[in-house]
Amino acid sequence: MGIVRGGDAEYEEFEPSYEEKTEKLVAILKPLLEENPSSLKLSGKYIATDEVKIIGKFLPMKSVKSLDLSDNQINDEALQHLFESDILGGLEELYLQVNFLTGQGLSELVKSEKVKLKNLKVLVLSDNRLSDSSIAEMLLSSHFLNLESLDVGWNEAGNETAKALGRTTNFPKLKKLEMERSYIDEEGFSELVKGELADQLEVLDLSANKIKDESMKILAQAPTWKSLKTLRISQNRFGNEGARALGESVSMSGLTQLYVGRNYFDAEGAQAIYESKTLKNLKTLIIKEDVDDGSGLVNYSRPELLRPDDPNAI
Repeated sequence: MGIVRGGDAEYEEFEPSYEEKTEKLVAILKPLLEENPSSLKLSGKYIATDEVKIIGKFLPMKSVKSLDLSDNQINDEALQHLFESDILGGLEELYLQVNFLTGQGLSELVKSEKVKLKNLKVLVLSDNRLSDSSIAEMLLSSHFLNLESLDVGWNEAGNETAKALGRTTNFPKLKKLEMERSYIDEEGFSELVKGELADQLEVLDLSANKIKDESMKILAQAPTWKSLKTLRISQNRFGNEGARALGESVSMSGLTQLYVGRNYFDAEGAQAIYESKTLKNLKTLIIKEDVDDGSGLVNYSRPELLRPDDPNAI
C-alpha cells in the first residue's frame, strides 16, 4: 500500500492480499467451470502471476482442456507456474497472445525439467516479446511433441527460428504454423525448406514477412510442401518474378487455399498465379483483398469460379 497522486488528489493504492485474490478469482472460476468444465476463457481479465498461481492450484481446473489467457498481464514468472502445474497437465489448448512474455522467460521454460504441460496440441504465443533465439530454442525442445498448431507471429522470429524449423525433429504432429510479421530472409528460408517439418505442414502463415522475389522463389521451388493445403503470404514484397515462381510451383500443387493480396506484383504476376497450370487444386484464391468476387484477375472462393473458361468446371 502506498500514496499515489492523481491530478490534484491523493489516494491510497490498495493491493489485495493473496487470500483476497483467491476468494475473488475462485468466485469467478466456479460458475464458469460448472457451465463448461473443459473450456475456460479468461481473456482481458488482468490476470497476473498471483492469479496464475491460483488457477494452477485450483483442483476443478483438472478437467480443463482449453484455456484462454490472452490479453492479460502474464509475465515470465507466470509462464513458469503455468507450465509446471500438475493440475493443468491435461491442457490441450493454451492461448497466451498479447501478454508480457519475453525471450528470457521462454528460454528458461524450454530448459526446465519441471514442465507438466506435455499434452498441448494448440499453443498461441503471438504478440509478445519473444526473441528469435528463444523461439529457436523452443523449436529444438522436446517439451512439445504433441503440438499440432503453433502461433509465434508478431514476435521477433527470424533466421534462427527458420534454421531451427529446418533442423527440428521434435514436432512430429505439427500441422499448422503461424509466423505473421516475422523477419526471415533468403538465408532463413533456404534452411527452413530443408527439414521434415516443411513436408508435414498443412497450414502455413507467412503474412507480413517482407518476402521478396528471391525468398518467394526459394519457397515455391523447394521440393517439399507435400501436405500443404493453405498458404498465407499476403502483405509481403514480392513482385512479378516471385508471382511467376509461385504460379509455376510443382511442389505447391496440393494447395487448396492461397492468399497473396497486398504484394508488389501487377496484372502480369496476377495472371501467372490465376492461370497456373500446376495450382489446379485451388478452391480459394485471394489476389486482391477486400473484394469478394468479380471478373478478371480478382478473387474466387467458389468452385464455379475456379476455372471460368472450363466447361467441365463444377
